[in-house]
Amino acid sequence: MSFISTLTWSCIKLQGLIENPELEEEEKNNLVLNHLNSVEESSRDVFPEFQPGWEWFNTSRSLSVSSDFKDQIVVVDFFTYCCINCMHILPDLHALEEKFPSDQSGVVVVGIHSAKFENEKVSSNIMAAVQRYGIAHPVVNDSEAVLWKTLEITCWPTLLILGPDRKPVFVIIGEGHRDVLFRYVDCALTFYKNRIIPRPLPLFPKNSEVFQSQLLFPGKICIIECECVEVPTVSGGPKQDSTYLAIADTGHHRILITSLQGEIKVTVGGEAPGWKEGSYATAQFHSPQGIAFLPPCYLYVADTGNHSVRLVNLKSKEVNTVAGKGVQGTDKEGGQLGTEQPLASPWDVCLAHSSNSDDPDLLIIANAGTHQIWGLALRDLTWWKKMHLEAGRCLRLAGSGAEENRNNSYPAKAAFAQPSGISCGVLQSPSADYLLFVADSESSSIRQINLKDGSVKALVGGGKDPMDLFCFGDQDNNSNPKGAVLLQHPLGVAWSTISQILYVADSYNHKIKLVNPLTKVCSTYLGNGKPGFADGGSEDEIQFNEPGGLCIHEEQRILYVADTNNHCIRKVDLVRSVTETLKISVKLSAEETQTLISNTVPSFEVSATLAPRSSNFNWTVKFHCADQQWKWSDDAPHSWKITHIEGLTATDKMGHIQDSLMKIDLLCGSLQGSNGPNNYVQVQADLFLCAIKSGVCKKKSVIIRLNFVLNENTEVAESKIQHEFDINAD
Repeated sequence: MSFISTLTWSCIKLQGLIENPELEEEEKNNLVLNHLNSVEESSRDVFPEFQPGWEWFNTSRSLSVSSDFKDQIVVVDFFTYCCINCMHILPDLHALEEKFPSDQSGVVVVGIHSAKFENEKVSSNIMAAVQRYGIAHPVVNDSEAVLWKTLEITCWPTLLILGPDRKPVFVIIGEGHRDVLFRYVDCALTFYKNRIIPRPLPLFPKNSEVFQSQLLFPGKICIIECECVEVPTVSGGPKQDSTYLAIADTGHHRILITSLQGEIKVTVGGEAPGWKEGSYATAQFHSPQGIAFLPPCYLYVADTGNHSVRLVNLKSKEVNTVAGKGVQGTDKEGGQLGTEQPLASPWDVCLAHSSNSDDPDLLIIANAGTHQIWGLALRDLTWWKKMHLEAGRCLRLAGSGAEENRNNSYPAKAAFAQPSGISCGVLQSPSADYLLFVADSESSSIRQINLKDGSVKALVGGGKDPMDLFCFGDQDNNSNPKGAVLLQHPLGVAWSTISQILYVADSYNHKIKLVNPLTKVCSTYLGNGKPGFADGGSEDEIQFNEPGGLCIHEEQRILYVADTNNHCIRKVDLVRSVTETLKISVKLSAEETQTLISNTVPSFEVSATLAPRSSNFNWTVKFHCADQQWKWSDDAPHSWKITHIEGLTATDKMGHIQDSLMKIDLLCGSLQGSNGPNNYVQVQADLFLCAIKSGVCKKKSVIIRLNFVLNENTEVAESKIQHEFDINAD
């Protein structure tokens, strides 16, 4: 048995003792101090050094165990960003950092990302997760889990606490142990008080990116039909379209309601996280995900970070809580009234109806934090197995609470692994089954629950062993219907009543897939499997980046995709199989638009002279990394998007930058005047650079403005315009 294994068992016993509510505080502290005395006398190894070339985040250089960890109390967090349990301890670590600032206390928090999925090994994806979850402490990408294997770590998350000699003194496994963590650190500071020398870490000063987008990591979306979203037009005026798109703007902690053309009509909540009820302006959310619309005017929101379900009344324009208490719960049975019933990271919601009703009377909740499916009764009803539910009651419907891929005819004996997307559907043949489809992300599978009897069955993906949560990949079976299907951390599902097909956001494969529930055939519909951004009409050219949510406008045959890491909504014409990006915009006056443009200072501004008969041309930009200490990150999703354009049009509004080349096709038939200031295109390029020596990665956004001048004396119409720019890491 390794010394870490021995220390782990010792800490498990210690934790059991100090979590005894009958012990006095002094007794608990003495137990911890006695443990430290014992550990100091034992034989232990120094924490292994980080390897050269590993990529770091939130630091200006790579960290060293020998120098940066010396004379400090270091809390090392072994995590992987997909894991809900890892997400749950982030508030604990944040609270620890606030109580013990490293430059004053000598307490340091460092994250070691040890990937479960292949997609999580990519540094640009880790960088996005660090930004999405607001992680401010240093994080290193141990893509091959070298330290995990060396130290024989067995569980996400695992916290390893090091003493000032850089040797482990405590181990904490799993979530829900904030008090234990704080007690360990407090006692370690007391025990080692004469050996700790506080000093600041080399934190990167620009550890948060400003995204030039209306959306930030959008999670889920849904179609709503409601006549009270906007103020009615005057009598006799054109009738307003009452169909809208609701978007969980997760990174901005708000809900947006837009027209189907992308114009923002309503904003609910603010850009700061919080848990408040009230009007649209005063209400607050924390990383909202799933949303479901109940006519005529009710929008249910899975307020994930607040562990609650909120109700947006589009008529009264108010937000209330209908389930959850604002803090993470551990209850796996339920039965309390909604606002008295704690939940744990609800990730998605959808509406269903009981056997005695044709209208929705139950809100189904993917309670990812306890790996279960829950329900909130919207009125008195009878559910499967003659289960009577009182209006407002919230309880577990399926799942034991164990994190497994276990199917069973009895819903309470089945088990899920972080269910993250749900959608109801009725099969038209052969038996008219009423099913709930579940994107079970950590088992990389799609499951189905029969809403008549509660039986849970596998649909596609995952392994045969219920305990095996590592059966993932990218494999369809449309050419071999009896063959295995492999997915990678799917987060979203949407059922099409018309086509009788389930659309799946195979998130970590960056694809949209189709599943036939009758034949269990799975095929790739859109996406070439590489993270990136590209619209179009071919599977090979279209790219997504961890799409997390789907919804279908059945009448228009449009599939909407929340393309999470691209910070946008994609719009797929299901008839033509063509993908485009929905431009999310705020309607501004001409004066407001000009002010916005004037306040944006381009990183580069260039000009091009065109002949009057110019029709179309190609603009190519070559980027060079000017700093010799940095390099271009080959595997990152470099991208561009047009932020402003006047006097001409572009064939595409966004695109992928490949081999450090940005290419934009422009049409200039409407260019104005000979020297007018209104002919220009302004582009934001998002680039990823990595330090050659330290491995530190950063995102660099630059604004490029290309001005056009028409010259009557120019006879040659340029078809190509080329520029090259040197990009600095700072």
